[in-house]
Amino acid sequence: MSMKTKQPVVFEIGWNACIKCGACVAVCPQEAGFISNFDTIAVHKPCDIACMFCEAVCPVSTITHTLYTPSLSTQP
Repeated sequence: MSMKTKQPVVFEIGWNACIKCGACVAVCPQEAGFISNFDTIAVHKPCDIACMFCEAVCPVSTITHTLYTPSLSTQP
């Protein structure tokens, strides 16, 4: 019996609206280090958990996501 997994996503943050409160990092179940240079969740990096807790907790609703699709140009 196999478990269905969610498709990985890539997060984007509207930097003009972000208040850098750290709530997204606080609720993120990813391993330590899944953060941006601005102490928010990582952007432009696939999230394989895709729980969307960060989007739900953002007080200014500035976190969005797209489904991750590997680029053919980045594969060896």
